Amino acid sequence: MSKDSREVVKFYEADVWGDTIHPGETLLTERVTELAQIEKECRVLDLASGKGKSAFFLYEKYGCQVIGLDLSPKMVSYAKTKATDEGLQDRLFFLVGEAETLPFLDYSFDVILCECSFTVFTDKEKTVRELWRVLCKGGRIAIADFYLKKQTPSFESEVLFPCINGAEPEAAYRALLTGSGFHSLCFEDHTNKLKEFFFDILFNFGSLSTFMDKLPKLGTGACNKNSYREIMKAFHNETLGYGIIVGIK
Repeated sequence: MSKDSREVVKFYEADVWGDTIHPGETLLTERVTELAQIEKECRVLDLASGKGKSAFFLYEKYGCQVIGLDLSPKMVSYAKTKATDEGLQDRLFFLVGEAETLPFLDYSFDVILCECSFTVFTDKEKTVRELWRVLCKGGRIAIADFYLKKQTPSFESEVLFPCINGAEPEAAYRALLTGSGFHSLCFEDHTNKLKEFFFDILFNFGSLSTFMDKLPKLGTGACNKNSYREIMKAFHNETLGYGIIVGIK
């Protein structure tokens, strides 16, 4: 695991997060699964599965088999323990692994979900090639994540927290997917859920800066000191968005 990857794991293992670490929570996960056309017989990979909230939702709603993959041993252990406690260890599986080198055979899955994590992957092109490899023909990939509605020099130069720092324009995501062969791409904007996410933080912690002070210091620590101001500016000038993009192999 690279130094950058270790810092991402450290960031998301912080105690400030609940069971769901993405805008829209289960309601947006439900929309992602609808767009991905998940059914009972689907074999699903939940990439960067965290504490397993989406995987459990998938089983409860569709009864499908789900494998969750995450970089964090702590998160995987939590999810595995919950699955065992609920008697679902034969339907829900959780593994430690990296998106750039998936530990699965070719054509293993019908659907891959990637919620609020694609932006943190170090090598996105390699990741997309891996996703293509493990999907069966006709399989679907559904990514929900931050994206840039427009790029400004000041926003690009700031050190933000990981999921925002790796955000790219919608066109860049489309190019990555089509470049690996995915087709019939559709995109939905859900920036309203992003705003709700940060408003919840403001409500629970009093201010975004207070929340960020509780996060692990990354790199030089500039993230915690300066990022919240840039995030709020991004809202005001409509730089930052959140959306779902789906493609078919």
